[in-house]
Amino acid sequence: MNRSVTPAAVELDIHEARQRAIAALRQLSQARPAPEVNYGEIAAEAGLPWQTVKRLLGPREEFTALLDGGGPELVDTRDRILDAAARVFSNKSYLGASLDEVAADAGLTKGAVYWHFKSKSDLFFALLDSRFQQEYDEHLPAALARDAAHTDPKDGLKELLGGVVDRVKQDPDWPRLFLEFMGQARDPDVRNRLATAYQDSWRMSAGLIAHQHQLRGQQPPADPELLAIFWSALMDGLIMAWLVNPERIQLDSLMPRMVDMLWHGLAPAPEFTSSPAIEKE
Repeated sequence: MNRSVTPAAVELDIHEARQRAIAALRQLSQARPAPEVNYGEIAAEAGLPWQTVKRLLGPREEFTALLDGGGPELVDTRDRILDAAARVFSNKSYLGASLDEVAADAGLTKGAVYWHFKSKSDLFFALLDSRFQQEYDEHLPAALARDAAHTDPKDGLKELLGGVVDRVKQDPDWPRLFLEFMGQARDPDVRNRLATAYQDSWRMSAGLIAHQHQLRGQQPPADPELLAIFWSALMDGLIMAWLVNPERIQLDSLMPRMVDMLWHGLAPAPEFTSSPAIEKE
């Protein structure tokens, strides 16, 4: 997690953030070739999340073109391709979609797509980065503020996870698409990049968990990253169960009950009652 990120950085206008990132790249590239500068260095120099830098600047191979004045056009084209990929993958599925269809939807040539993305899996990972950044920019700051406002951390956690549930239900095509893509993990490159994406998410979540405890004046957990892995695995499994059993798994009522159960431990309740969150056949 980039320690230089501030709340103000999240609220930056996209154009201003892009200009800051390019200015940081220009400064760093005075010491070595631009493509050798990494996203973390630019993020630290510009005071932005590294995921934002990656989305705004695109592949490192294009850094020289960005500094030569082709930046905004290249980034805008890349965004068009990502928007088209989201539509085509949702309609056709990941396996059923082709880069030709993505190019046609974006109003571009296939060569233009390959200029930005070397393969369909590379395009999907860029889409994954974009979704992750959208979560960070648009949803997480407000969610964390609401969480911190709760005096009872359990209630804050319920609201935080409830927001995730709401977004999943509003856009079920994305978790279906991600679950389909997970099946490509036999490919070593796909597996390694998925592992990196998860590790980045766990580290960021661990930092946020520790930060939220500090805001309440509480001692952070002994292993925040272990807690982040736990909640990530819980949400992944619950969403998967909902996708295949949408009639039986009621996310809205099940999530807060699961938080209560895990918060208070797994000891038997004084009087057993069946859960209304799972419908009986």
